[in-house]
Amino acid sequence: MANMLANGSAMRERGVLYVSGEESVLQVRMRAERLGSVSDSLFVASETNLNSVFRLLEGGNGRELGDDEYQGFGAVVVDSIQTVYAEDIPSPAGTVNQVKECTLRLLRLAKSRNVPVILIGHVTKSGDIAGPKVLEHIVDTVVQLEGDPQSARRFLRCQKNRFGNTSEVGVFNMTDEGLQPLPNPLMAFVSSHDEDDDDYPDNGEETEVEPLDGCSVTIAMEGKRPIPLEIQALANRTQYNVDAGRGGGQSFSRVRGVGVAFDKLLLLFAVLEKRARVSCRNQSVFVNIAEGYTIQEPAADLALAVALASSVLGRPVLERAAFLGEVSLSGHVRPVKMLESRLTAAQKIGLEVCVIPKEHDQATRRALRKKFANTLTVIEVSTLLQALKIAFRSPTTASFLSRPDGASVAEDGSTL
Repeated sequence: MANMLANGSAMRERGVLYVSGEESVLQVRMRAERLGSVSDSLFVASETNLNSVFRLLEGGNGRELGDDEYQGFGAVVVDSIQTVYAEDIPSPAGTVNQVKECTLRLLRLAKSRNVPVILIGHVTKSGDIAGPKVLEHIVDTVVQLEGDPQSARRFLRCQKNRFGNTSEVGVFNMTDEGLQPLPNPLMAFVSSHDEDDDDYPDNGEETEVEPLDGCSVTIAMEGKRPIPLEIQALANRTQYNVDAGRGGGQSFSRVRGVGVAFDKLLLLFAVLEKRARVSCRNQSVFVNIAEGYTIQEPAADLALAVALASSVLGRPVLERAAFLGEVSLSGHVRPVKMLESRLTAAQKIGLEVCVIPKEHDQATRRALRKKFANTLTVIEVSTLLQALKIAFRSPTTASFLSRPDGASVAEDGSTL
């Protein structure tokens, strides 16, 4: 991160000072060389004494600047605040008094010299910032880097921002060369099922790719950033263990979800069976969110329900379509927040249809209809059953397709 700051055009003249309290200069250099690109504007010091750090800052990097400018570094990174101590505080580093006093002194430095100071802090096993809570109150901004160990994706979330909103989210990839910003975060969590896939032989003939069942797309929100997600569901008939003594069989149904809460799946199973008559009984169901993402908002309920029903019925979902909405216990589809941002993201990644909750505000309906009139087909639904009717239509069929077992599905879903 310090290297990325040093590579910025605003920091090249004055440089960035990286103060490491946990590693030696040689260890930091080895890490920097492993990343492959080290900025000439990055300066490293292995120091834990705060007074020594201040002397480095006052001395600057020796570059000649104007008389009215602070002749020092353009930014300071302290790694970590729990390892820094002040000599006049009679307690070891990392204690409440040391952390509080060192942070206050660095704050005064930042305000008086107009120098950005970035403090790296430890976190607990639960993900909270270690140390006194006053540390979060003193600083201007608190950001946290989060990610799944099984995925290369990293999210930089803002938890506090004294000078702006906290809804901005940065999306990065953890690579051998360090953190790299994603050039197109909108496509990071959606798989490509193009006809040009290398899995199909190139014999000079056009190959028609059969649509897959159990896949749906939704648009989640990370703060103010829309993230298109692909939801994958697989339903398979449960194996039975015939018990001769009882004259019957015992079902071994299983439900597994990666990236979605188990209770949410059970709720959607119940709503599908009660309100849409799609039974998941005697089915082993597996749900996965592409790229290891974890769904944390109810706006993805409709897409989850569509993917589940698609896999159970064995019918593919309408292509290039996204599904947005919270599914209530009554089977109704409830509105979602920041709908316009979600629709804009769907438009940018090339989707053609968006199924959304019915908007009761006429002004909002007119605005959405006008903005996406020529680029996106926006279909409003009130219930889950209406959404399923749309999801399982093909471009040339205006009604439901038949189920694999031969049972037809009526237009009103009465026999679904």
